[in-house]
Amino acid sequence: MSTGIVVFLCLLGLICTKCFEFPDQKRISERKCDEYRQLTVKTSALLTLSLRPTKIKFDDYKCPNTVDLIVGGERARVGEFPHQALLGYPSDNNKIEFKCGGSLISNRFVLTAAHCLKGNDLPTVVRLAELDLSVEDKDQVDFDVEKVIKHPEYSSRQAYNDIALVKLDQDVYFTKMLRPACLWTSSELNMTQAIATGFGRTDFGESQMVTKQKAFFPNSFFQISGGTSSDQMLKVQLDVFDASACGYLNSMATKRKFPRGVISSQICAGSLRDNRDTCQGDSGGPLEVVTDQKGCTFHIIGITSTGAGCGSAVPSIYTRVSSYIDWIESIVWVGDA
Repeated sequence: MSTGIVVFLCLLGLICTKCFEFPDQKRISERKCDEYRQLTVKTSALLTLSLRPTKIKFDDYKCPNTVDLIVGGERARVGEFPHQALLGYPSDNNKIEFKCGGSLISNRFVLTAAHCLKGNDLPTVVRLAELDLSVEDKDQVDFDVEKVIKHPEYSSRQAYNDIALVKLDQDVYFTKMLRPACLWTSSELNMTQAIATGFGRTDFGESQMVTKQKAFFPNSFFQISGGTSSDQMLKVQLDVFDASACGYLNSMATKRKFPRGVISSQICAGSLRDNRDTCQGDSGGPLEVVTDQKGCTFHIIGITSTGAGCGSAVPSIYTRVSSYIDWIESIVWVGDA
C-alpha cells in the first residue's frame, strides 16, 4: 500500500495506525546520529562567474581521518576519537584511577561494560577528550557521575549482557574534539574489520601470559599482573570473526562464564597475527567502524567485554550493541522518540 493511500485512510479513521508513522522512519538513535554528523560539516557556497550566476554548495569536513592501526597498534591522533571516555575510580591515595573505557553517545550518557560497575567499586568521574594521561591538556574535561545503570539481565557470574550506561551530572558541550559516536542498529555486521581504542596494557611478561587452555575469564578487569599501561590513547585494527572462532570459550575451563557458548548478542573479534588485542583498562571501550570517512562518523558495534588475556593469539568477546538498542534508547533518549 502506498504512503499516500495510508495517509488518506488514516485521516478517515479507516485503518488502525498512528498517522504518518511508517516502517522506514528512522529510530531515535539514527536521527541523533544524523545530528552528530553535522557537527563535523561546514557548508559553504560559491557563485559561478557567468551571466546567470548560480549558487554551488559544498561541504567541508573538519576532522582527521583514521588510519589502520593497544598491543600491536599505534597512538591515536588529536581529535581522532572524540567520543572516547575514561571511567575514573577513587583510589586509596585519594587520587582517581582510570580503569575502564567507554563511549560518549549523547550529551549526558556514556556507554560502557557492566563489569566495570562491580559492587562498590564504581566510577565517580568520567573524563572526555583525553589523549595523553601524562599531560594536562586544555581540551580534556572531567564530569562527575550522576548515576550508573547496568543492564537488568547482567550477572557477574556469566559473560552475557555485559553492557551499562553512565549518566553524567551535566550536559556535554560538543566541539570538534568532543562529540558523540553513533550506535550500530542493524543486527547484521557488513564489515570484516573494526577498530578498538583505549589506554590499556600494552604488554605482559612471558610468565604472565595466559594460554587459552588455562585462561580464566572473569567479567571484571583481567586479573593478570605485570605489563605496562599506556598514558597515550592507542588504536588497533581487529578482524571481526564468526562466532565459531571463539569456540575455545566452550571448553570446560570457561563453561561457568559461557554456559551457552558465544551467543548472538556477542561479537568475536581479534587478530591471529601481530599480537593485536585489547587489554586491561580497555574494558568497556568501543569496538567501532568508520562509516563515513569524510564526515568522520564512527558507529559503535561492540563494547570490550572479556577475553583470553593481553595479546594472546585468540579472539576476544565484545558485547553486540545492536542487540541492546531498544534498552539504550529507552534510557538515553526517553521522551525524544
